Amino acid sequence: MKLLYGKNNFAGPISGADELVVTYATELKRAGHDTSVLLIQPPLNRDPLVARLRNAHVPFDTLASTAFSTSLAAARRLAIRAMRTFTPASNAILSNSRKVVFNLLQQYHDACCGYLERTKPDIMHVLTPDPGAVMLIRAAHETKIPVVYQEVGIPFHPPGFEEVYERFLSVLPLCTSVAALSPGLANELSRVAPHGTPVQVLPLISRDNTHTLASQEESQRVTFGFAARLEHLKGPIRLLSAFATAHQTNSEIELKIAGKGSQRDEFLNKSRGFGVEEKCRLVGVYTSRKDRDQYMSSIDVFVLPSLSEGTPTVIIEAMAHGKPIIATAVGGVPDLVSEDVGILVPPEDNAALAAAMVRLAGDTKLRRTMGLAARKRYEQLFTPEAVLPLLVNFYERVLEVHVNGHPSGNGHGRLPASIHPWVNG
Repeated sequence: MKLLYGKNNFAGPISGADELVVTYATELKRAGHDTSVLLIQPPLNRDPLVARLRNAHVPFDTLASTAFSTSLAAARRLAIRAMRTFTPASNAILSNSRKVVFNLLQQYHDACCGYLERTKPDIMHVLTPDPGAVMLIRAAHETKIPVVYQEVGIPFHPPGFEEVYERFLSVLPLCTSVAALSPGLANELSRVAPHGTPVQVLPLISRDNTHTLASQEESQRVTFGFAARLEHLKGPIRLLSAFATAHQTNSEIELKIAGKGSQRDEFLNKSRGFGVEEKCRLVGVYTSRKDRDQYMSSIDVFVLPSLSEGTPTVIIEAMAHGKPIIATAVGGVPDLVSEDVGILVPPEDNAALAAAMVRLAGDTKLRRTMGLAARKRYEQLFTPEAVLPLLVNFYERVLEVHVNGHPSGNGHGRLPASIHPWVNG
């Protein structure tokens, strides 16, 4: 099979959707399949994801020029400044700027059709509901290439993106198949997809190079880790507040933050105000698997107190390293974090978050037991060995539907129900 993965752009460090594209493409390439990636907008120079594609010999192309992306970025900055200056009109400015971006990206429709006619992929796999995805799906449909859409978050979330999804839902009927990352997210997408569109489950793949798991030491010095954008929806300030509360009970705990974002300065200021500045370390963004592995090996418990999530890659990476998880029960997180591998807390409940941190900090045996269970769950659900057979089978079914209008019914492409715990045969 010749598989093409399409996306508007690479959004920057620690983007789950970007990681998914690169991992699917490189793992399938490693397994002997013909994969490539198409972005509308070119990435930044020395983008680590592009380097991974090249190292895996996955062809990579873009439709727009660097000048186009530069102009679009400049227009975004102007819109942001205008929203800050004219706060009462910020919603209107945001809506109008999104419409402008949408219309600009639709202008690449003909170029995309030409690209697809030249390269002739068997399937085009498009991710995330951004304005570029609308154009990619329409182009694939027009050139009679079966197109798969995969949702990596929750429809209509985070708040403020309702109009984006409403516009995007109009192209879902053009897709041969629609997928989500976990059973819970598939159910969410099924509720809003038009015409009763069936939604399949395609899990994340995470390749882990950890062959031995670090043992939990008999020590009160427990390091809690967070790796995500330092933005409101990811909850870094809520985490800091809960950590300060937990620190009053256990003064030996530490907090290690990987990421960057608009709340970095606020985080630093509040850590001083809470009197825990010396116990909080901001280590920046890791951009390589080696850096990621070193970071995960340096923490004892992983925490992600988000307000909105899809299926966070970073939780799966922490599970692969045998780390117990504390996370908010949002989106697809409950599909990942069962009670044997971690603790789920309500979003915005700082007291519950602090209590979970105190509980795990004070119980070495529980951390060890949860860490081992987390590693086992990772091996069952997210390794290449667990996911690739499901993914290949899914693409075979998509081609059958495209050619025959329905699966052949002769047993071809059917998997036993045990092939993956989330998916029936």
